[in-house]
Amino acid sequence: MIKIALDRLRNQTDAEFEFSGNREELGLQDLQFPVQDLHVYLHFMEADHGFYAVGDISGVALLDCHRCLTQFEYPLDISVSTMVILDQTDEFKDEDDLIQVAPGDRYINLTKLIKDAILLDLPVKLVCKEDCQGLCAQCGTNLNEGQCDCTDDSIDPRWAKLKEINFED
Repeated sequence: MIKIALDRLRNQTDAEFEFSGNREELGLQDLQFPVQDLHVYLHFMEADHGFYAVGDISGVALLDCHRCLTQFEYPLDISVSTMVILDQTDEFKDEDDLIQVAPGDRYINLTKLIKDAILLDLPVKLVCKEDCQGLCAQCGTNLNEGQCDCTDDSIDPRWAKLKEINFED
């Protein structure tokens, strides 16, 4: 888990924290993919009701390509910011992007913030390269590594009439 002791923050107006490691070392097992060389830097500044935290996350995510299923490295370079609310106030809603610390807590847990930032940084369609050819639908050959001998002779009968059109006239 990525957490910071409140005692270290309460007596400072400015504080910096750094965390490094892989998915298991940082308590990010909920991520469905490995991350390597993850480095988290956070700068906390005193603000109303608590602290404002800004920082960045860098590292490498090992992802599976949606087209060819090979694993590839995706570089992470993410900026994060959040409010850490230490006192009980009705000024903020649950939907606000913040971390609210309960009165008896001794630590600020930043694991969810880091995990969410990584997940939101990923593209919707994960591809190893823009021109990835994917897999052959018939034999499963990775078309990035070479062509297969499959021929697609099957034609949907609804589209068969289009074969008769002569586009060269």
